[in-house]
Amino acid sequence: MKLDRTFAREVKKAANGDGSREARFAFLNPAREAAKKLSTPNVRDVFDDILREYGRAIVGLCVAVTVWERRDRLESRTVRWAMKVLELWTNRPSDTLCLYIFDNLHPSRIEEYAGSFIKLTTEEG
Repeated sequence: MKLDRTFAREVKKAANGDGSREARFAFLNPAREAAKKLSTPNVRDVFDDILREYGRAIVGLCVAVTVWERRDRLESRTVRWAMKVLELWTNRPSDTLCLYIFDNLHPSRIEEYAGSFIKLTTEEG
């Protein structure tokens, strides 16, 4: 499994910036906002709007953190996607749970509302 190259570049640029502390916080503040907005049982209804508002990199990392935390309940393909995305985030804080999506849904529901996003950001090969 490989990530889409454009998506991978977006994540690296947005999440890591120049590697400085300032760059980390410039990314984390809107990312925390996005995770907070995604943290609703109605996440399926708002997912696309939040994706448009915050962009693929921020929402992708929120989804990746959430998938990684729920990895024992999800398909291995989804977990591999999350691992690849998280590997790109080199300027991350020690606690990545600040981007966790608290949707109060069954852990596997993320594969339903974020499944097409995951598929679109993956290259087969």
